[in-house]
Amino acid sequence: MRSRTLWQATLFTGSNVAVSLLAIVSTTILARHLGSTGFGSYSFAVAFLTFIAMIFEFGLFPPAARLAVLAAPSRQRRIVGAALLLYIPVGLAFSATVFAFSFAVDTWFHVNVGTALRIAAPLAFAIPFTQILQLLAQGVDRLHIASITAIAVQTLLIGLLLFATIVGRLELETAVALRCVAVAGGAVAAVIWLRPTFDRIADHISELIDGARAYGFHLYIGRVLSIGTYNLDVLMLGIFTNPKSVGFYTLAGSVAAAAGLPVLGMTTALFAPLARADGIRPRLLVMAVGVGVFTTFAASLLAEPFIDAVFGNQFHSAARLVLPLALAQGVRGVTGVYNTFLQAHGRGRELRNAGLVLTASNLVFNIALIPPFGAAGAAWASLFALTANLAAHIVSYYQATVIAEDPARAGDL
Repeated sequence: MRSRTLWQATLFTGSNVAVSLLAIVSTTILARHLGSTGFGSYSFAVAFLTFIAMIFEFGLFPPAARLAVLAAPSRQRRIVGAALLLYIPVGLAFSATVFAFSFAVDTWFHVNVGTALRIAAPLAFAIPFTQILQLLAQGVDRLHIASITAIAVQTLLIGLLLFATIVGRLELETAVALRCVAVAGGAVAAVIWLRPTFDRIADHISELIDGARAYGFHLYIGRVLSIGTYNLDVLMLGIFTNPKSVGFYTLAGSVAAAAGLPVLGMTTALFAPLARADGIRPRLLVMAVGVGVFTTFAASLLAEPFIDAVFGNQFHSAARLVLPLALAQGVRGVTGVYNTFLQAHGRGRELRNAGLVLTASNLVFNIALIPPFGAAGAAWASLFALTANLAAHIVSYYQATVIAEDPARAGDL
């Protein structure tokens, strides 16, 4: 936790705090100009883009992070260059998929965002790159690139939204398109900052594909199952409730997310050290639990006055959802310690199995709680599902470390 790792963790946490504060500004602009129904539709469109983007990674990029963290600086830049070339068809396929789904999304859900998604589809090329950028930045031990890029994206978004309000053109379609433009601008700046090179590119692309076959695809399946079903709550709210409930839930989730920022920063910055470690030090887990408890208490205590003061009384109902969502973020932070270790060691099968547990628990709790209880049911379902996911990660971690010490015991586990 010393020197560079501590600096990276502090900067990443600070950037997430800054992004959250900037997101409050952009959310306030959107909520006050679009109204509760329009803001709910915008929140659904963003959640839909994020959900689809999660699929477009295919296990190609975790191997890039793992190979880069163990490579010399010159080779790191070539690995980044290979990963960026592999991303081009991924981004194009994502845009085409968004455009195709835009014709059906209004029929599937109680929203009216099809036109906004069609307009944004060509601009959405860089949306999946957000998660890939963090992997590459972790791999080259330059996490500050992802941190500062995230701040730049939010700052650019606020500027674009303010300009749209000045000219009187801030509507749902404009808001979704401007978000995609801001993400694309940040992606271009990050690519330049990473300074990729393209020597021996075919060899490195082949190496990434081999890594995806060996373990990356297992990581991908686990991540899609876990994150995908965890984010399914917003889509299910779109089916069983209305845009207003989606807006309340999204707003409460944004406030509660602050509870997980410190631990998220620590675990993200620990990717490189954990890649070289044999196990997780107990004090890291103690820190994660202690910080999570404190931030959860603070978030739940301050949620109601904060939401009323910033967003107005029409969003007051969102405050009741913050406690279970903040608890969920605390659990997720502790899980991140185990997840980072397993990912850094290429333990794809273990993460896939943990993802299966989260998928099953998410589906069970969401189906059981969302139809009768709406947004409140979704909030508590998130907490219960993430608790099951933490248990699965703990089991997977001990399986991985025992097998590493004594491969002959693999059959006993």
